[in-house]
Amino acid sequence: MVTVRVPEYAENMPSETRSRSSWYFIAGLSVVVMIPALMALVAVLTKGSWYPAGDMAQAELHMRGFFSHPPLVGAAGRIVGDSGLQGSHPGPGLWVAMLPVYVLGGRSSAALMVAVVSVHAVSVAAALHLARRRGGKLLACLVAAVLVLHMRSAGPDFLIEPWNPWLAVFAFLVFVFLIGEIAAPVGERFATRRLVIATTLVGSYCIQCHAGYSVLVGGLLGCALISLWLQDRKLRAAHSVGTRSLGAIAIAFGCALFVAWLPPLLDQWRRDPGNLTILWQHFGSPSEPTIPLRDAVRVIATQANVLGPWLTQPGANAPSETWAQYLGFFAFCGLWLYGTVSARKAGLRSLYQWQLTLGLAAALGIFSVMRIFGPYYEYTIRWFWIIAGLIVVSSIVAVTRSTKTMATTLSHMKVSRSSRLVVVMLALVVVAQSSWQIVDETKKPGRTESDILAELVPQLSDRLSSDEVYLLKMYDAYTLDATGFGTVLELERRGFTVGVESFRGAAALPHRIVFEEQADEVLWIVVGPAIERANLDPDLTQLAYANPRSGEEEKRAQVLLTEIARQLRLDGRDDLIASLNTPGASLIFAEPPLSDPAANLVRELLRLGQPVAVYSVPPGTRVRSLE
Repeated sequence: MVTVRVPEYAENMPSETRSRSSWYFIAGLSVVVMIPALMALVAVLTKGSWYPAGDMAQAELHMRGFFSHPPLVGAAGRIVGDSGLQGSHPGPGLWVAMLPVYVLGGRSSAALMVAVVSVHAVSVAAALHLARRRGGKLLACLVAAVLVLHMRSAGPDFLIEPWNPWLAVFAFLVFVFLIGEIAAPVGERFATRRLVIATTLVGSYCIQCHAGYSVLVGGLLGCALISLWLQDRKLRAAHSVGTRSLGAIAIAFGCALFVAWLPPLLDQWRRDPGNLTILWQHFGSPSEPTIPLRDAVRVIATQANVLGPWLTQPGANAPSETWAQYLGFFAFCGLWLYGTVSARKAGLRSLYQWQLTLGLAAALGIFSVMRIFGPYYEYTIRWFWIIAGLIVVSSIVAVTRSTKTMATTLSHMKVSRSSRLVVVMLALVVVAQSSWQIVDETKKPGRTESDILAELVPQLSDRLSSDEVYLLKMYDAYTLDATGFGTVLELERRGFTVGVESFRGAAALPHRIVFEEQADEVLWIVVGPAIERANLDPDLTQLAYANPRSGEEEKRAQVLLTEIARQLRLDGRDDLIASLNTPGASLIFAEPPLSDPAANLVRELLRLGQPVAVYSVPPGTRVRSLE
């Protein structure tokens, strides 16, 4: 291959990158990329009122009390300390990010979904701007394509649900580009205080959304700061003068870090144990083994793939999850290596350093996968979609700019209006197809629980008093207390004072904890077959009832319960039969996983929904039917 040193984009045209037309280009491209998200938002808002349940209700519970009781930590997670107390993800960054639009929207559940889309939109615009600075319109357009494909593969839930793993994904793309600005600067630019502050804040936001970003963000940020120090040493050796701003940058970094992590530090100071302690105990001394090496290799080969789920969607029929995953994995590694070597041979320093930065991100991602302990869920490593897509398009740019023929062609290419029109039309067709698919799949998050709450909460509102304090207890063997947290949210929205038990403080926040002696009345929300026992308990008074099933569905549910119990016996999982009627983690999350026949039966039962009833009982009363 004949190569030639081609000046890199930002070095060629520094004025254009700052021109007004450049901003118009980024704004227009951002709007096009966000079309699927906007259409998904419109589709879900036209499907009637939404009553959040489960994780969605917990998210809004954190948002509703922001000014009176500012949340100091993130969303509750599968995080448990040595004392058995549930922990939360590290910080409140996602609540802060959604707050402006949520407040402007009247603090409604619809405003919460709009706030989610707004966070995605800001991240998309920032990522495309940084891509334009680094690789010109070519890289910006390729990154835009990756974003649209990501939306199509992830589906509408990713775009509209206020779920903490989703809200960090596009922000992580911004973070990686910011790391590139520090570790692989284009031209002679040196990192500024504002750049370091922005990188620190965005990286902290990602970690605070989901603890799974800790290794990636911490590793990349540490390497970027080391690179910054080495750049300063190089300048001193060459010119006998350093940047003279390295000290100011270090101070800026420290201040940004302190501001970002002040809320978690306050929580650590105010509580015992604090959330940081719980996180340290959970991740520092895990109670479960890491995933087997064979499984880790399969996951890595699936994610680091030119045909990975970022392109083909997760699922058993995706090429990335069959024998072809290894061909795609080796193609992925080969493309990155070819792009990196090509950039080095062509003397494109920035592109070469950028490729190395992306390689480091992939290596840190592989290390993170190998350190997963307990059950593996694909959504916890959704950041790999960003790394994989970015490596693919950046390697393509590196190859095109490193090859003499391609580089010369690109630099002298004059694109006619008709050609531009064809390209634009093709792009719009891809966006339209993705938007149509997303709209077709869009539904209210937790639709069944939302419909139940729409029927249940008005009944409760007629029976409760706004002058009394209520403690809501939950008996739910199926939905992980989804309906219970939705009930707390909707009753609070209507002006009632409803609290939860102390062990649910991470999900509902500590200020909503109500002890039994503080309550005027205790409410029990009961889900599933246990309602029959509760109805026979003389101490319980039923206040509300909702059943999403039709008569035929009710009969099918009874058959399914029998079939699930029979299948569990056949599988030698007799110990799980009791969980069909008692509270605890849903069977669908059982470890080791259920067999396919059992899992399919459980999923069908969950799709039917469960009847829900709410009862009242005087404080201090022992409810034997629900023990």
